Amino acid sequence: MYHRLIGPLLTRTGDATYEHLTELLLSARACHRTLGTEDEFTTYMTTLRTAQKRTRRLTAMLDQHGL
Repeated sequence: MYHRLIGPLLTRTGDATYEHLTELLLSARACHRTLGTEDEFTTYMTTLRTAQKRTRRLTAMLDQHGL
C-alpha cells in the first residue's frame, strides 16, 4: 500500500512533499518492523536513496529521521 502512495510523490518537489514522503516512509518502516521484514524495507530505502540522490533536501530529511 505504501509503495502506491509513495510512488507519485517521488515525481514532485518541495518541502511539504518531502515531509509527507518522510511520514509515509516512517509508517512503512514501522509496518515492516511489525511484520519482521526490515530487510525488505532496507533494500527499498537503498534503492530510493540511489534514485533520489540529487534531491538534497529530501536526503537531509531522511537522514534526520534515520531512514
